[in-house]
Amino acid sequence: MNRIAAPRPDQEADGRIALAGAIAWPSFFAAGVATMVFFALIDPNELFDIAWPHVRLPRELGYTLGFFVFWAATLGASCFTALLLRRPRDDRE
Repeated sequence: MNRIAAPRPDQEADGRIALAGAIAWPSFFAAGVATMVFFALIDPNELFDIAWPHVRLPRELGYTLGFFVFWAATLGASCFTALLLRRPRDDRE
């Protein structure tokens, strides 16, 4: 029977780092694009006035918070996609 050797621990760590990069980088890029498109149409100060009229925050903080919200959303979507693409392990040794 022809079996593939189990990956060495250092190869497994490299695979995890590569997977983290494959998840984080596209989500970072997508969050940047979504932030640019969203804030081209919406002013963060007007959004704060609607949501929290008693809070005064700088416009730059609105852009920053918006980016991190978009990044969290796209990171979650990328993680879910990576989870769905995982291959089942062959436990029969």
